[in-house]
Amino acid sequence: MEPGLVSKLSNLSFGNTQFNNRIAYLINFLSVVIFIYCGAHFVVRNWFTVNKIVIEGSVNHITPVQLSYIAHNKLHGTFFTLDIQELKSEFEELPWVSEVSVKRHFPHTVVVKLKEYQVIARIGEDNLLAENGVVFDGADDRLDLPIFYVAAKSSQDALNRYLQIQNVLKKHDDKLTKLWLTTPRVTRFITVNNLSVTICDENISNKLELLDKYWDKLHALNPGLKSVNFCYKNALAIN
Repeated sequence: MEPGLVSKLSNLSFGNTQFNNRIAYLINFLSVVIFIYCGAHFVVRNWFTVNKIVIEGSVNHITPVQLSYIAHNKLHGTFFTLDIQELKSEFEELPWVSEVSVKRHFPHTVVVKLKEYQVIARIGEDNLLAENGVVFDGADDRLDLPIFYVAAKSSQDALNRYLQIQNVLKKHDDKLTKLWLTTPRVTRFITVNNLSVTICDENISNKLELLDKYWDKLHALNPGLKSVNFCYKNALAIN
């Protein structure tokens, strides 16, 4: 055999060996990568399950049944795959919830911090009004709250007037129990002491100042005072 041909065959054999070695290394490398991936996937799915939910915050109206339902039916995924925003949204659907934060605590715990609405009044018979002006459909018959007979869209206006009225009434050991906004100009309220007051003005401040100023004189004139009406021009009516 010619020397040149032997050399070519040797080079070809050496090249094939290098190629085969590289393929073998690549196969081994991919095998290791797949093994590591499968192992990590198994660990994440089976070793980092969320088995504890901690509820923080002052929770007086959200029931254990509601919290348990979310924990058992809306908690999907593991510690790493859990959709925090989805879980947060589920808690926000509860009527009394004002604010929610959800955080992971390694390795098996989720901490949910809840804040409830601070209620200031009822809107009709069905809804509640929070002190930040939000109307929601929570329920608690134990609460002794004033009732605003207004449409939900007028709740902020009613709240503003209520706060003005309360500032006057508390000076005289009284407080509002019922409030009506018949029109934007007509405000009527009843107090704990069964005093009915009607004001026909969009800005009720001036009339409330008069009520405050003449409170004692009005009750001195009529100890059984039940009604004060400021809807007369340059006069008021009492009963």
